[in-house]
Formats: sequence, structure tokens, C-alpha cells
Amino acid sequence: MRSFCFAFLVVAAASWWPSAYADAPTNVSLPDLANSFWVDSGLKMPSKELVDAVNRAKLPVLDAFGHRREIILMSIGSEFAFQRLFDVFLSNLQNITFPGANGVQDNLARHVVVNVMTPGSAEKCNVLAAKYSCYCVSFANDAFTLGNFHVFSNDFYGIGFTKTATILDGLTLGVDVLFLDADQVFFRNPLPYLLAREADILVSGDCHNHGDATPMERLPPINNNIGFVYFRPTAMTTRAIYNWAMWLRNIARKGEKPWDQHTFAPAVEWVSSHVSVRHLSMAMLHSDLFPYFCMGPCGCDLRGVPYFHNGRLPARPRGADCDPDLMREWYNYHMPCAGDMNVKSNLMEEYVRMYLRVTGPINSRSAPMTVLS
Repeated sequence: MRSFCFAFLVVAAASWWPSAYADAPTNVSLPDLANSFWVDSGLKMPSKELVDAVNRAKLPVLDAFGHRREIILMSIGSEFAFQRLFDVFLSNLQNITFPGANGVQDNLARHVVVNVMTPGSAEKCNVLAAKYSCYCVSFANDAFTLGNFHVFSNDFYGIGFTKTATILDGLTLGVDVLFLDADQVFFRNPLPYLLAREADILVSGDCHNHGDATPMERLPPINNNIGFVYFRPTAMTTRAIYNWAMWLRNIARKGEKPWDQHTFAPAVEWVSSHVSVRHLSMAMLHSDLFPYFCMGPCGCDLRGVPYFHNGRLPARPRGADCDPDLMREWYNYHMPCAGDMNVKSNLMEEYVRMYLRVTGPINSRSAPMTVLS
């Protein structure tokens, strides 16, 4: 049986943040919350606001196989996430720069679409949009509280409905979707790496030595982490995400707990096992290149580790930096399992400073990327 990392510490909207609303519970049942994302004909269609945002945000690029792709970065945020976390997240993405098709400098923050999931939070997101040129879309559900999304509360499980709907909306508009939780920072542009892989779905995962260049029918039998997932807009990818959303709804309607992290791999693999790797393929990204805090403070060391074995989790000595040889290869560092959003934001800034000390400027090790008009 798969074991799974505690994803409640992955999602920015689920983290604890003190406020006057901190103990305000949701007033809706899980079945009603699940049903609020659906209409008689299925999941709600993308709003005009989201369609417009995707059309403005999409980034046309050439992949490693000579194919044109159009990519957007998508995220979701609650009231607390816009107090500080998203500012750190977007500021970092603004530093991942590259030449646009017209030769003018572009950056990843300009290609982010944020679905705002709590009522009354759109203005906070719009302030950040004006600062970083990202796009905010109202996806507010009145069932969500403005307070803390307590772990395993109905609000917490509602994150899964928001996430699957967000990803599905992007895919049905025909663009590649890189879905990101906001509690992570980037040191180099991940898109050239992703564009050199052929799998339809790429997801981060625990410290383990496996390949990610060969498309597979199933993921390695270890923890995956859905705070960093890349999707190509194929028919079967879209079908798999719809299947994932339906699983969550059916679990909730039975009165059980629909955890998005726990259901992602089985829901997607249920489809891939039926249609074969030819029609739906996936791979788990190299964990030493895409580390996260659940592994430990210095990520994953796979040097000398046999194929398909667990890697080492190096400690970070007090007052010292992580191993420069490991850090040099990092694309990002994700902060699940790190604490509340204040702690996450501090860690994100700390890891940027550490990278600058040890490796050099953010984005200095990014591979080139061909942006199309």
C-alpha cells in the first residue's frame, strides 16, 4: 500500500495563521460542499473571467521535440495566503526571467493564474496582480470560512475540489498546466526540464532513485506530492483529472473524507491502466532536483544510490548551509511539513538567501528556452 506525506502541510490555504477568524468553522456538510462544485451536467464550466486570464497568461514555447506548447502556471489561494505567502512566491517567480519572443525580458510570475477560493479575498489578490502582472480569478465558494482551514476540516477537504476544478479548467482550454502550491521558491526555470520530458503527467515525489525521462503507466510506489504537478492537455489527461474530481465527490457524498493527496495516484492510474501508456503516461520527477521539506532541510541525496532504492536525507548542521553540490542542482524547494504560513514564508526567504550564498544568483543556472510568438 502506498504511504503518503501529510499533504495538509503542503497546501498554502490549509496552513494555520492566527486571526480573529481562526476558529470559525465551515457551516456546510462535506456532501453539500462537494455538490457546490457541480451542476446537473457535471463539474462547472470555466468562467469567462478564467478563460480570459488563461488566454492572456499562456506562454507559447517550443519543447525539446520541436512541438509548440502553450503553458500556464496555476495556483489556488485562500484569505491567509494573500497576507504574505503569495507575495514571497510571486516575487521569487518574477526573478525567473527569460527572453520573450520579441526579445523583451519576461518572467514566470506573468504567466500565473490564481483561483481565489475564499469570498472577499479577490482584492488582496488583485493588489499582488498589479505588482507582479499575474492574473487573479474569483473562484470563491461561500461555504469556505475566512478563518483557518483546520487539518481534516471540511474546509481542508474542500481544497481538493478547488484544485481539481482549477486544473481541469486549464486543461479543457487546451493549455499545458503547471500546478503549484504557493509555499515554494524556484532557483532556476523548471520549464526547460519539463519540456524535455514526454510524459503527460509529471509529479514530484519522495527521495528515491528512479528515472523520469521514460513515460510510464504507473508512478513509482512511493509518496507523490501534488504541490508540483505538470499536465499536458491530452484527452486522457483531462479524463483522468475529471475522474479524480469524481472520486473526491463520491467519497464526500458517502460521508467519508475526500483527501486530494491520497486519491491522486490511484484515480489517475485507474485510467492509465485501462488505456495503456500509449494514451496516458506519467513520470515522477527526480527528487534530488525537485526537493521538498518533508524529506528534510537539505532535500535528497541520490549520489551512489542504486536504482529504485531510497536515497539519503542529509541533515543541515546548525548554522551551516546545505551541501553546495546538492543545492547546485535544485530547481525549487517546496515547504510542506514546515509549519504555518509565517514559518513557510520565512523558510522560503531563508532558502533563497542560502542559495545566493552557496550557488549564486537566482536563475543563473536556468537552461535556455525558446519562446514563440
